[in-house]
Amino acid sequence: MSDTPAISPNRKFCIFDYFFFLRPILHPPVWTIVILGYFASLVRSDSITRLYWLLLFSSSAAGWAYVINQISDIETDRINNKLYFLPLKLIPIRSAYTVAALLALVTLASFLILGKLIGLLFTFGLLFGYIYSGKPFYWKNNPVLGTISNAIAHGAMPFVAGYLCAGGRFSLAVSHSIPYIFAVIAVYIGTTIPDIDGDKKSGKNTPGVVLGVLYASAVMLLSLMAAIFSGLILRDIPFLIAANLTMPFYIYSLYRPGSKSAILSVKSSVLFLSIVACIRFWPYTIALIIIFAITKRYYKWRLNIDYPSFT
Repeated sequence: MSDTPAISPNRKFCIFDYFFFLRPILHPPVWTIVILGYFASLVRSDSITRLYWLLLFSSSAAGWAYVINQISDIETDRINNKLYFLPLKLIPIRSAYTVAALLALVTLASFLILGKLIGLLFTFGLLFGYIYSGKPFYWKNNPVLGTISNAIAHGAMPFVAGYLCAGGRFSLAVSHSIPYIFAVIAVYIGTTIPDIDGDKKSGKNTPGVVLGVLYASAVMLLSLMAAIFSGLILRDIPFLIAANLTMPFYIYSLYRPGSKSAILSVKSSVLFLSIVACIRFWPYTIALIIIFAITKRYYKWRLNIDYPSFT
């Protein structure tokens, strides 16, 4: 375990903590799938403004889920030495609940701006975010239910919302989301591998804990193969390009199972899908660069750690 980072002197309170408490560096994977869902529809709205609203509500919903997760995981994050906002008391727990409530209200405004169907999707997204981390459900402690909730909340729902926002049919949106569901399963399992030791100590039953490093790596690869196979059937060329570029990293992860290779697989998935989304929607490139740069600067300035990184 690495040493706990030192908070910058004379900066016990920092307003920027509340922004990065929402984990903005983890919002792009959700945006990526929203954008790919939007441009997968052959019927497309004339107004790109709807897409911008959709990305905003996707962020408020994702922020809600990440805040609830951090509230629930204070002790686990302390053991794993990560997500320092609540363990280091940079943000009071009462303030965390207030932030969560505000994010939920913003998300529910999607009913007014994007319509009932997309609003319902976001409402279910909020519910999944709570069921995954909150009492009495704790689906994150069940390897099957935790995986399913991630696949739906971070794979199916963002894609379907993007597809519907463009004007596509619901039935087509659901069927075309299948490759993304399997891809998210692969990524989610990969994220549980580095935390196996800490999760064991705190009694969590994640896929990494239950399967172990080797079998978790094998399931990651199988999930990616299922994603590619379904992508072939649906002729989703942009997805297939990204998934096939990622495949060597997953094969290596099975050949050399461990935290480093799992993280490399996850990052390659996020990177290649993001590149494809940037090609489809160029303003997204600017957003990614800005978020990466300010997040890296904040963590170095506030906690003196190098995060995020490409390795």
